Amino acid sequence: MNYREFSFCAAAFVFAAAAHAAEPYVGFNLATPGEANFRINNRLVPNDNHPHAVKLYAGLQFTPTWAAEVGYGAFGTWRASDSTSGSALQAKLSSKVAYLAARATQPLSESFDLFGKAGLALNRVSRQDSQGFSARESFVRPMLGAGLAWKLTPQMSATVEYAHYGSRRTDGDKFTQQKLELGVALSF
Repeated sequence: MNYREFSFCAAAFVFAAAAHAAEPYVGFNLATPGEANFRINNRLVPNDNHPHAVKLYAGLQFTPTWAAEVGYGAFGTWRASDSTSGSALQAKLSSKVAYLAARATQPLSESFDLFGKAGLALNRVSRQDSQGFSARESFVRPMLGAGLAWKLTPQMSATVEYAHYGSRRTDGDKFTQQKLELGVALSF
């Protein structure tokens, strides 16, 4: 067995042992939809809908303070129409995110915990319009979040969280992924 194989086996063993001792949790959040502005005929046009935004996540609580978390957010599709008389141009933008983060928890009392998250987020954005334009883009950015968990039972908590998944700027346009989220977390 060479050095690389031995290192890989040792790392897998340490991770498996730590995961076995860890307490798993899952959660579901409803998130603010946010706003999108579209550049149509050289004018910024706001979106004319408010899509539903949701996030699912799972994690392993290794110690009372530290956890590792992975999540997926489907943040909906914003739509806008050209307000110019006689124009039928419509545009839409869809957004999704996947992230991996470390989570630190600080108890405030028996019922409340304060938590913070830091990690990396993979953002996926797709744009289309009624004239046949279609583009997809992915970008990785640092992810930061903070929130408060209220323990309803030993296994269930209500959470409120602010998360910033990153932003992107191109050709004068700026797209930012940041959400205020309200949800439920279950630990096993």
